[in-house]
Amino acid sequence: MPTAWNCLFLPLADAASVITAAQDSLTQLGYTLYNPFGLMPGKSYARTVRLFVAPSRAGWVKIIGEFDERQLSQISQIAPCLYATLQGKVSNIRIFHDKHPAEPEIVFETHLKTGFSAAHIQDAMQEKYPKIIPNDLPESGLPFDALPDNVKAMADKVNPGQAQKMFARLTGDVLKKVGSVGDQADAARALVNNQDAPDWNSAGGLKIQALINCLTIPANWRDPDFNTLRDAYQLHARRQRNPNARAYPGDDDVMAQVPDALDYTPVFGGQD
Repeated sequence: MPTAWNCLFLPLADAASVITAAQDSLTQLGYTLYNPFGLMPGKSYARTVRLFVAPSRAGWVKIIGEFDERQLSQISQIAPCLYATLQGKVSNIRIFHDKHPAEPEIVFETHLKTGFSAAHIQDAMQEKYPKIIPNDLPESGLPFDALPDNVKAMADKVNPGQAQKMFARLTGDVLKKVGSVGDQADAARALVNNQDAPDWNSAGGLKIQALINCLTIPANWRDPDFNTLRDAYQLHARRQRNPNARAYPGDDDVMAQVPDALDYTPVFGGQD
């Protein structure tokens, strides 16, 4: 099931220092570090923070997962932090540097892409950018690739906005017709109307994209999402411990989605 998207970006080439900072920030807040991917099940905690630190790429380190936001000020002692979340259509962008909230156009001025300036960052934060309607994701949240080929061929000949409205209306009609199916209809509505699934076409999604597009953060910064990485990591770790472990249907597909999952470092903390 899709969930909210959460990522922290730091302009650092040293992932090891980020891992240490993330771990220290949890222990200083009273969390106990634990490994959920071991051979034996670990202790269950009432409150958890679950993070994956990615390897450094092009001078940036990314941490995937939902933070205890008190961590941000502590981690920002080693580098400026850009923490962005997208829950449905709602985005939240937090910038910290040296333990305090900061202005992104100031702390990331030396990390701008060629051709971009501090003014571009300000415009992105104030949502002063053209509203772009991507061709691959209708407003309903269903993938364009799920449509039949003949319908996709027609899409190039119509106004994108009108096509999206028509698609949403047709989706609603279908759900009404299957309303008597009970649980299946509820599952279909949950799929279409999932409130947590990040909507990158929304104003919140475009704001995050516009800001990150100003910076030297490498491409594919949105992937993998937490759930995809977690599931792949667990299977890769299991296969590493026992290459002859029984493979269940779908395991190989899950692992193939993040073939380098074990290059990420899990930083998990729990509180009673």
